[in-house]
Amino acid sequence: MKMKELEKETGVGRETIRFYIREGLLHEPDRPKRNVARYDQGHVERLKLIRRLQTERFLPLSVIKTIVSAQDARPQRGIEQLIGLENLLGPLVADPRNLEPRRFTEVRDSSGLSEEELRRLVEVGFLQVDEYDGEEWLNSRNARLVELVAQGRREGFTPEVGYEVDTYGIYAELTDVLARRAVVTFYESVGDRLDQEEAAQLAARGIRLLDEIMPLLRIEKIVREIKRLSDEGKLPEGYSPDR
Repeated sequence: MKMKELEKETGVGRETIRFYIREGLLHEPDRPKRNVARYDQGHVERLKLIRRLQTERFLPLSVIKTIVSAQDARPQRGIEQLIGLENLLGPLVADPRNLEPRRFTEVRDSSGLSEEELRRLVEVGFLQVDEYDGEEWLNSRNARLVELVAQGRREGFTPEVGYEVDTYGIYAELTDVLARRAVVTFYESVGDRLDQEEAAQLAARGIRLLDEIMPLLRIEKIVREIKRLSDEGKLPEGYSPDR
């Protein structure tokens, strides 16, 4: 498509688009001729993502650039010998209680959440559903996530006070970025240095470390953010949480 069509499709002006290209937030368009530029669906999707992160998450361009760079990142080192690593890693990070997957309908019925709410949790990336033999299943991690959402509702995080299931979407988005960056960094670092068994053991140790690091880091950041808001006495200007 031409620049004019891209502007119309995304609502972003040409000068901003050119700025994003210069800054590496957008890839260069195809140029069949010197003065002709052709843009594709990738440009549309990336511009919509940038706009959403700006207007809904109030993120600065520096942070947005990190996020989109993580999406574009690909391991540059040889990783052929680590293809299939997930098969060795899975048992190392499995639930120690060895819980079996549960049917989606069973988890729904026991949670007290509606079918629509669970489907929305899937749509925002908070839940992952697997299909086997024509049925939908949740592994133990995803089943536990549903239980925790239901627990949160019982403890007061209800739609009546502004906590719809969409609220959990931000956690899925941020975790996607973290997971992608962590995996790409791991593969770039050890891709041609360790065999599968060694890499699986190291990855499992790394996951266990993150299991301790992330809760501590999150609590520290939340407490400091609460203190900052107390000191300032107001929310950031123009802030409107996406719930």
